[in-house]
Amino acid sequence: MPDNEVPTVIRLQQPAWLRHWLRRPVPAADDRERLEEVLELARAQVEQDGGGPFAAAVYREDTRERLGAAVNTAIASHCAAAHAELQALSLAQQRVGSHTLAALPCVLVSSSAPCTMCLGAIAWSGVRRLIFSTPRQDVEAIGFDEGPATPRWRRELQRRGIAVRGPLLRRQGQAILQRYVERGGPIYNGPPSGTDL
Repeated sequence: MPDNEVPTVIRLQQPAWLRHWLRRPVPAADDRERLEEVLELARAQVEQDGGGPFAAAVYREDTRERLGAAVNTAIASHCAAAHAELQALSLAQQRVGSHTLAALPCVLVSSSAPCTMCLGAIAWSGVRRLIFSTPRQDVEAIGFDEGPATPRWRRELQRRGIAVRGPLLRRQGQAILQRYVERGGPIYNGPPSGTDL
């Protein structure tokens, strides 16, 4: 594309290794097993040096089907919106052929509590439940800026019919964040220089 041409297409693609990873059996309909799977995906993302230490998946509660799974690809895709939750939700919506998951009993399982951007997407996604491992303060403790959020974010989701469970398996999630730091993973959306959020 010439330098002066404005793009009209957004390309978000999950890493090639994820296709093989998704061939594994879907975990039972247990919250912990599903979260363990998502944490394994986040761990694989860190070990592959694939980007942020975040992963998410959408499961149908009635059929136990995995509708979508994703890792954070913000750096690789040159797109700040390429968070794991947004991509997992989008992939699930594409799979069911609708802009919303409201007609199905779906749960979003995430390695971390939602940032401000993902919180808005979750509220409008049609999922009925959110399960997460690490709270915002754990993610912010390694340098990420999770954005402004109301302290009542759980209540706001619940008011919209979305049950929230977490932190769950927090130590496992914290270990993945720490491993990311140890491997020198970039903190690509930290606070602006000279500010203290």
